[in-house]
Amino acid sequence: MIRDRAVVAVVSLMVLLPSFLFAPVLRAFPAALLMAGCCGAFWLVLGPKPVSDDDVLRRPLRVRQLSACIGLAFVIFLLGGETHLFYATEDWSIRDAVLADLVSHGNPVLYDWNGATYLLRAPLGMYMVPAFVGRGLGLFAAHVALLGQNATLLGATLYLLMSLGRGWAHLAILIAFGGLSIVGALLLSTAGQDHYWPHLQRWGMDTWHPFYQYSSSIVQFFWVPNHALPGWWLATLLLLNTRSTVDVATIGVSVAALAFWSPLAVLPFIPWLVFVVATQWREVLFARRTWVGFIIAAAFLPIVAYLLLAPATIAHDSPLSQNNFLLWYVIFILFQLPVLRLVGAQWSDVPREWRALFVINGAILLALPFFKFGPNNDLVMRGSITSLVIVAFVFGALAPREKGKLVVAALAYVLIAIGSVPAMYEVYRAIVKPRYAISRCSLQEASLAIDKQGLPSNYIAPATAMPNWLIDLRGIEAVGFVDRPCWPDRKQ
Repeated sequence: MIRDRAVVAVVSLMVLLPSFLFAPVLRAFPAALLMAGCCGAFWLVLGPKPVSDDDVLRRPLRVRQLSACIGLAFVIFLLGGETHLFYATEDWSIRDAVLADLVSHGNPVLYDWNGATYLLRAPLGMYMVPAFVGRGLGLFAAHVALLGQNATLLGATLYLLMSLGRGWAHLAILIAFGGLSIVGALLLSTAGQDHYWPHLQRWGMDTWHPFYQYSSSIVQFFWVPNHALPGWWLATLLLLNTRSTVDVATIGVSVAALAFWSPLAVLPFIPWLVFVVATQWREVLFARRTWVGFIIAAAFLPIVAYLLLAPATIAHDSPLSQNNFLLWYVIFILFQLPVLRLVGAQWSDVPREWRALFVINGAILLALPFFKFGPNNDLVMRGSITSLVIVAFVFGALAPREKGKLVVAALAYVLIAIGSVPAMYEVYRAIVKPRYAISRCSLQEASLAIDKQGLPSNYIAPATAMPNWLIDLRGIEAVGFVDRPCWPDRKQ
């Protein structure tokens, strides 16, 4: 009989495969190390684990529910612009280019810009398998493979979250979850900031705040699936860990592989690990699987070295230097995280196994705005995804149950309704705005077509920063620039 634990195994394999495909790009030793790490990680995930009495992964696989979740994920990603069957959001301009470069030129990809050579240095986890398909079958096949991969990953994740939670109603709250972005936007508009409306119409309601963004669930799927998928999967693993159905070793090797998808989205793993080691040090530190997992995770260091090439070239500074930082911070927290207060009001109803995880991730969400990293403060947007999923999950588990607390229940449903506005706007725009064709432009060409400022610093690094022991760049021809229209049929 196939059980739900098989879903974890399949997703783990899909998460690991991009690192395995990236390994041949490396020199012989780091390539062998990374391949061994991928194989070891999959073996560890399949290996024996502590099983609790309420292990949800022991349940027989419910094929209909899993198929429905995958089908729902297909709809979400199609509406989000994958394969360009519907309108694709602005961020797909760059993602199309990255996928096109990997399909056309293989990996690594070099660019000539202003007399210097640059390397495509980015979390490529989402792209590797589709690019592998596209190398043989063409660019459109790569986009179809991307849709299939992403829908399967998200569908499996939603299936497990539904199993952990309270069914379809709980899942609906998770998918529609968001902050009070529309209220913040209206507030700024009445305060004389009406120039935000054209900005919001282009970039979405969640961009209402001038400094920070916590993206609602649909916004994550439509705009940043490469960050959303690892964030949602890590949140699922952490929630499974609260039921003792997956152990620290499983999560550790999963995070090592997920870093190639999004190193920022997996950052919440660190404070959670510190807490678990501090409170369960005997069970964790004396478990052989923990140390085996640590050794296997270390085999992914070549990926870390690749991702950390020339980090100083990525935009970063301190948000504390912003004018009226504290005021803007309070406004942001007030409108983006009202669920923290509402869950606090129902704290006695929160299952004990979720409490520490909720507090840790709530604290992460409160702390992230004090840091800034990336061209658009990617740290806040991407580093919040896992924590937002966990907070939304706990909130969704409580919201439908407060029959005896009518005021609290009413507030919960008001938050759900108002928080879903960004999602409804994204779906509306996807249906109403005309689609445009998949672009074959390179990253260089797409970047110049967008803002005329050159290659994005979070996607490239100087080729001279590549250590000789990691990747041999000799003999690789740089992608040339062709002055051509990238989206001739796109209407702003």
